[in-house]
Amino acid sequence: MARIICLANSVRPGGSCMAGIDLQTGKWVRPVPDTRNRAITASMMLTEGKTLPEILDVLEIPLEDFGPDDGCQPENRLLKLGKWKKVGRITAKDLLQYCEDDTVILHNHTDHVVPGFFGETPKNKWKSLQLVRNSEVQFISAYKEGQWRASFKDGCGHTLNLKLTDPVVSQRLRRGDGISRDCMLVISLTTPWKPQGEDRPELCYKLVAGVVEL
Repeated sequence: MARIICLANSVRPGGSCMAGIDLQTGKWVRPVPDTRNRAITASMMLTEGKTLPEILDVLEIPLEDFGPDDGCQPENRLLKLGKWKKVGRITAKDLLQYCEDDTVILHNHTDHVVPGFFGETPKNKWKSLQLVRNSEVQFISAYKEGQWRASFKDGCGHTLNLKLTDPVVSQRLRRGDGISRDCMLVISLTTPWKPQGEDRPELCYKLVAGVVEL
C-alpha cells in the first residue's frame, strides 16, 4: 500500500485522473488502471466503498511499484486490486513544502510539450506533474459553457493560460464563488492528443488538475 496525499482528482474522458505525492518518498504518483484510456472510475476509488477522495486527503492505495509511462508520464503506477482507505488529511500550509520552483513549468514556457521532446530527453529528466504557488492566478470562463481556464505567469514572466480540470473548483466558479488568487496549482501533462477531426499534430497539453487556495 502506498500512502499518498491526494492533490488532483480531475475530470478526464471516461472517468477521472488522480495524482498525489507519496509521503514515504516525497515523489509524485499517478495511479492508473491497466486500461487503454487510463481513466479511473468512481467505483475504483471509493474509500471504504462510500466516499470519493478530496484534495488534501491522505489515502492508502494498493499500487504496484511500476507502471506504463505512456511516452511522457513517468509518475504512472498501476493500480492493484484492493480497497482505497482515507487515513488522514493535511492542511494547505502543510502542502507548501512540496511546491517547486516555477521558473520552468513542465519543461518549457508554453502551454504544451511536443511529444518528440521525450524521445530526445533521458527518462530521468521527464516529468508530467508539478506543484507551484502563484499569488496572481486569474480564473477565466472558457468559450465552452461551463469550462474554465487558469491564467498566471511563471517565474520568468511568461503567461500560461491552461484548461482547468479540477471539478470542485470549476463547480464553485460556475456558482459564482470567489476563488483566492493566491493558490497552489497542480499542473499535469496529458499524453499526446489533438481535437478530433482537426488537421494538426498531437501535442502534450498542460492542465491545471488541482487547486489549493491559500
